[in-house]
Amino acid sequence: MPSETGTCCVLQLARQRRLSVHPDQFGMEQDICDVTLWLIEKHGLSRVHVWVDRHYTQIGREIAGVTVMTSPSHPARLTEAAHEAFLALGYTIEDTRADIYGHQFCDGRHSKHETIQAYARIDGALRRWRSP
Repeated sequence: MPSETGTCCVLQLARQRRLSVHPDQFGMEQDICDVTLWLIEKHGLSRVHVWVDRHYTQIGREIAGVTVMTSPSHPARLTEAAHEAFLALGYTIEDTRADIYGHQFCDGRHSKHETIQAYARIDGALRRWRSP
């Protein structure tokens, strides 16, 4: 999705390419971008990378783990918040200690409108997930 400046997040470009070839295939690009933008807004960060690891055998909404990286460290509270956000979006998180690969991260080049949409989506998912 192009931002107000005309640039586009590389993860969104990858999503567009994937959808042009495999329109029915599940992709987590939007979820990674939305969780990234939600963390930036919620915690007043200038930049953050959300690293999603997957086992080669995992498909759909199965992931091995989530780690949040900020300069110069990766605080546990941000990683826990991202972990909960992915659970709220319907992901199963299970690290079997088998080989993993890291999914591409969101570079944060999104419009303010996209950021507001992402925040509302993740915040709503968390509220529904936490409610009885």
